[in-house]
Amino acid sequence: MRGVIVAIAPDGTYGQLSAEDGQRYSYWTSEIHNGRAQPGQSVDFQLWEGQPVDIFVLARPGTPDAAPPPGAGARQPTAYAAATSAYAATPSPFVASLSSLPPLDYWITLFTSPAGRISRLQFWLHGVLPIVVCSLVLGWIPFLGFLVSLALAWASICICFKRFHDLGYPGWWSLLNVIPMLLAAFLTGASFLGVTFAWLLAEVLWGLALVVWIVQMALVYLHVGQPGPNEYGPDPLAGA
Repeated sequence: MRGVIVAIAPDGTYGQLSAEDGQRYSYWTSEIHNGRAQPGQSVDFQLWEGQPVDIFVLARPGTPDAAPPPGAGARQPTAYAAATSAYAATPSPFVASLSSLPPLDYWITLFTSPAGRISRLQFWLHGVLPIVVCSLVLGWIPFLGFLVSLALAWASICICFKRFHDLGYPGWWSLLNVIPMLLAAFLTGASFLGVTFAWLLAEVLWGLALVVWIVQMALVYLHVGQPGPNEYGPDPLAGA
């Protein structure tokens, strides 16, 4: 599939491209196997589970990488051979991803401050995935697990606020599903004390919380952010 690079994050670890089918996709720069791409360059790539992989930058006409006109000298390698050679000399995606990880202050700000914006890729790979892993590894340890849970709860609020900001929404809207959940939990406890209709009201509130969460997932967490800066900060996919 062909596409054009439209934006690269300031830290250079990910970017966004526009495919020939009109869709925009976020990608990891470690998937580019034959050099560094710049906004406006054409690329060839494959899609795997909705994610661009095996990205190759296409040479622009007139650049040294472009094929010379007929009779202009010795035969040049084909584009496929050049791309294959570059791929063989490139470190594995795992090694490349380790070398291109964001700095420490990026992670501290990501999980401690609700201000600013993050892209979908940052939200799921940099935010949700580490939080889930930490919760599974450390959440079961007595006392320490309780402290970790509190820290992860705040980290979750921070990344959710940033994701809402990326679409121009107030961050506190991400907490709308928490209100019926807390009320439902309270009524569930009250139902064990014999409070009439408490269990029924709790069921209704649990359902409402689920509906709100589904709406948030569809309209925010899986949705492309606003292009360009907004009142919450610059576009996280703006070109470097």
